[in-house]
Amino acid sequence: MKKITRTNDIKTNTPIRVYKKGYGYALLTLIENNDLFLICKSPDDFFTFIPENETIECYIWPYPDGSYDFTTTVLGKISSPFPIILLKHTDSVVYNPTRQCLRAKVNIPFTFFTFSINTTKSFSSEDIQWHQGTILELTDREAVLETAMKPEHFIKGHLHLDTKDIDITGKVTGINSTHYDISFVGLDDADRIAILDYIFTVYRE
Repeated sequence: MKKITRTNDIKTNTPIRVYKKGYGYALLTLIENNDLFLICKSPDDFFTFIPENETIECYIWPYPDGSYDFTTTVLGKISSPFPIILLKHTDSVVYNPTRQCLRAKVNIPFTFFTFSINTTKSFSSEDIQWHQGTILELTDREAVLETAMKPEHFIKGHLHLDTKDIDITGKVTGINSTHYDISFVGLDDADRIAILDYIFTVYRE
């Protein structure tokens, strides 16, 4: 991605993640960038929530890491043919090498099996014993798993987010009764972004 020093530099189809206190986070998509303003497609609930002339915080995440951050104003809204928000241009775009890590409260069924790092023999699919749990909290790097089955050192399972399935391998880093802190291991950038995109659709205040 070309370095962004002002919002006029943002290319069309760029995802713009926005935050407003009292709502949480939403994911906009830039559909046109002209000399007057940014034209963004908006989720229905954020479009209804946000009034004109309101200030919002915005984040653009280039591949594979980092964040371009800026604050801007909602200049107007258009309801047809789909929810559109007009954002004011700004030259005050700041690059941060790290991204804000969001933690969303969720309720996602999770099927998994456990294994130990000390396992010395290979095992086949017939040997696997699947267990049921629920992901209660989720970030792009870790999760809180609720389950009656005590995991060993590691777990492996499938995380279903809307229409996408992500293979998760996680290390158990903490235990609190039936709640287990899980740190993701070997998650690639595409799956990490998919989790973050999902979090932006469900994170509310």
